[in-house]
Parts: sequence; structure tokens; C-alpha cells
Amino acid sequence: MGKKLSKQVKKQLLNVLFLVILVGITVVVLVTSNRELNFDTIAQFLHASDPWWMVAAIAAMLGFILFEAASVHCILKSLGEKPKLRSSLVYSTADIYYSAITPSASGGQPASAFYMVKDGIAAGKASFALVFNLIGYTSAIIVIGIVAFCVRPDFFGAIDNWFVHLLIILGFVIQGLLLAFFVACMFCGRAVIKLGNWLITLLVKLHLVKKPDKWRNRLAEEVEKFKDCRRAIREKPLMSLANFTLNLCQRVCHVLVSCFVCLAASPTANFWDLFVLQALVLVGYNSIPLPGGVGAFEFLYLQIYCILFEDAFILVAMMITRVISYYLCMMLSGIYTLGYHVHLVKKMGKREHTENVEKNGEYANENNAGEQT
Repeated sequence: MGKKLSKQVKKQLLNVLFLVILVGITVVVLVTSNRELNFDTIAQFLHASDPWWMVAAIAAMLGFILFEAASVHCILKSLGEKPKLRSSLVYSTADIYYSAITPSASGGQPASAFYMVKDGIAAGKASFALVFNLIGYTSAIIVIGIVAFCVRPDFFGAIDNWFVHLLIILGFVIQGLLLAFFVACMFCGRAVIKLGNWLITLLVKLHLVKKPDKWRNRLAEEVEKFKDCRRAIREKPLMSLANFTLNLCQRVCHVLVSCFVCLAASPTANFWDLFVLQALVLVGYNSIPLPGGVGAFEFLYLQIYCILFEDAFILVAMMITRVISYYLCMMLSGIYTLGYHVHLVKKMGKREHTENVEKNGEYANENNAGEQT
């Protein structure tokens, strides 16, 4: 048990260290390559900003957390569970916090599943809820990107950087392929397994994959999860619509943080122009498997927002947006998750203590009965 715990702690420390290095490199590059960025310009930006728009930006960040909690809560209730609101909130904060510190957001769903199981939810239901929520999340990103292109199709061509074009296109392709894979697993499960097994065999022959049976079993398990999603979509269409709507609201909240920060300092800016710019950033940085898109977000923001704003404005707006939408969000999510975890440990400790007392009482009664006999 000690070895297992130490491995988990070591993995967490490596993830945090990797994130710190990424953040450090990003800050150094921004500071050394942009003389306009200093504490005076940040102070001037904040002093000239409308505080109510900044409050709105923070509210949008909180909405990002709450809408995911509402989505998972809705799915679990449809499965016959009765999760408490504070529990649903930790399923969201755990996902957000661990996604923010692990590459490709790989730690988010396992962390959420951990707390669901600890709360007495069956592992199968927990897995279904997270997979179904992932479908809504992926669909929401694609829809926001499509809306952005429909509103201002000229913005993509106005970007003067081929690599940014590539990242945005890759973002659409990757999210589209993910959604296509989810749909294929739901409605063409056998074909997916057959194709997947062929691909695994090919990779084994190329000496790129070891333990093929492990990968085949894992593929079969994943496809089985999506079969349950297919049944849910057919039997509970309203729940499916609610899941998509809540995920769409969550992603919109993430986009709105930047919109409100820019409006705070530039109230004459067109809201839909700001929305489209941030939507392009959202699609682009989701193409790179970095924790929280650190580095990618900043690069895309600087390259895309220059369509409408000057460098000095973009730099400060980007840093304030990032502080609110990523660092503050991660900090609040981490604090709430830690508090819930401490509460859970205490609750389990009291339960074990009560069980031990009851066992000792039964043992004492048996001894007394034996002495009387």
C-alpha cells in the first residue's frame, strides 16, 4: 500500500513539475520578447477597466465549474442515483483540477470516478456518466467552432500565421475524429472492434505495441461503454439534450471570460468579434495535448487577437484572462477537491471507528455470555 501511495504521489509531483516548467517557459518567453509587458501596463489596464465586466469574467469562470457539475448531476439522476449537490460539485472540480495538471487532461475523469465510487455510486454508472459527459463536451467544442466560422468567416483568413491555421484545422479534425469514434462505438461497435484488433495486430508486427491482449480487452471495454450511451440516447432523449446544453453552456462560459476581460478595458469592442476570436483560440489549443493548453493558449491568443488589437492590449488581456480562466479556476477547484477529500477521509475514519466499537461490543457480549455459562 505504501509503495502504491508513493508512486501516486511521485506521479502527481511530476505532473505539477511539468506544469510549472511549462508556465515558467511561457512567462519567460512573454517577458523577454515583449517589452510592453510590465507591472505598470497591467496596473494601467486594471485601473482603466470597468470592474463590473471583471466581476462578470469571474462569474463566467464559476459558471464553467458549475455547469459541468450540473451536467454530471443530471446524468447520475437519470441513472437512478441521488447525488448531493456538493458531491456533484466535487466531480466537476476534481475533473477540472486534475485535467489542468495532467497531459491531455488524462487525470480528470479517473479523479471524478474515484469520488463517485467513494460516494457509493457503482463503477459502471460512474464510467457511463463520464463517457456520456465527454460526448457532450466534444460536441460543444465543435458547435462553438462552427458558429464562430459562420459569424465571422473572414477572421480565419485574416490570421497572418500558417502554424495558427494548422492548429485550428487540427483542432477541428481531432475533435471531429473523436466524435466520429464515439458515434461509431455507439452504433457500429463490432466494426470498431474488428478494425481496432486489426490495427493492434499490425502495431504488434511493427514492434510498436506489446501485450496485444491487454489492448484488445481495453478496446472491447471502451466500446461496451458507448453501447450504454446509445441506449441512453434512444430511451432518454431529454437527458441527452440536457447534457449537450449544459456542456455547451460550460464551454461558452470559458469563452466569455476573455470576452468580458476585453470589454472591461475596451467597452466599444464588438462582442461577437471577441467571441469568434476566443472560439478560434479554444479550437486551436485543444489540438495540443498539454495540461491546460499552457503555452499553446498564449501563443494562439497573441497571434489571433492581433486582428483587432495592439500588442500591448493583447498581452495584458491575455494574462488577466489566463489568470481567471485557468489559474484561479484551477486553484478554486483544487481547494474544494482537497476539502471534500479531507471530509471523506474523516467520514471513513468515523465509520471504521464505529464498526470497530460494535465489533468489540459483540466480542465482549460473547465473552460475558461464555463466562455466565
